[in-house]
Amino acid sequence: MKSYSTARTILFWMLMVIVAVVLWKMASPSDQSARGREIIYSDLIAQVEKENVREVTLYISEYSYELQGEYREPTSKFFVKMPKEFAPDLLRALQQKGVPIRTMEVYQGTWTSILLNGLPIILLVAFWIFMVRQMRVGKGALWWARRLALPRLGLGYDLHRLEYGRKLIVGGIEMPFEKGPVSHSDGDVLTHAICDALLGAAGAGDIGTLFPDTDPKWKGASSLVFLKHVATVLAERKLHIGHIDAVVIAERPKLGPHFPAMREAMARALQIKPAQISLKAKTNEGVDAVGRGEAIAAHAIATLEA
Repeated sequence: MKSYSTARTILFWMLMVIVAVVLWKMASPSDQSARGREIIYSDLIAQVEKENVREVTLYISEYSYELQGEYREPTSKFFVKMPKEFAPDLLRALQQKGVPIRTMEVYQGTWTSILLNGLPIILLVAFWIFMVRQMRVGKGALWWARRLALPRLGLGYDLHRLEYGRKLIVGGIEMPFEKGPVSHSDGDVLTHAICDALLGAAGAGDIGTLFPDTDPKWKGASSLVFLKHVATVLAERKLHIGHIDAVVIAERPKLGPHFPAMREAMARALQIKPAQISLKAKTNEGVDAVGRGEAIAAHAIATLEA
């Protein structure tokens, strides 16, 4: 479903942001809390003379040096940035006082470093573009709430009286049978029920409102045309068909063998996959007009997703 797909996309981008932050941390030799308090060069020299420096690490880059270390009393961390020419005198003073010195080179110009430092920004920009596009689709700050909401449900029902000498069309397929429905259009009871289910889920009225039997242009019209028009209505409302389930009630003829062709025809009209349409056939066990073969009926339910 599209709502679940959107949720997975959001979770994916959240994970990417977390990975970006981790990579950013890895790309830097240490963060602010690990480096401690920044001091000036003269303060460091004074602490070295007092023999109050426990250990230091010198990070060497192309243009400048950064020295990080730890005081003895009180125990605390510090760092100082300095020009390269200051380093020899400072290192000599530290060695004279017996302070352990570690050196680490920082390669800021390599492709690996550039990628690690730039990847978080790239991911954040991509995430921002994704959010803007989704906001435009959703037309509001709460688009994700609508996308993750429960599907919209619609119920449809139709019944037609049968008479001899008329064509019987069900699901867009003509059935070999001696009777057919009495109707202004082609009387496709299954398609009519599905139209009403879809329109009901969309809150867009019903088949009688969109295709009134008082309009001569619908005289004998194929109900597949109705389905195509309903699909247009759904597209205008940015609604997508999730699933359609329908049952046709008739004593005769046997409809099951024709279900694959019906699903194909209706799915083509609705621009969905045949697997999104489920069909069943029932008899009325000889009860009432349907049971006596005087009528045919259909029930349908449909789900829509925003």
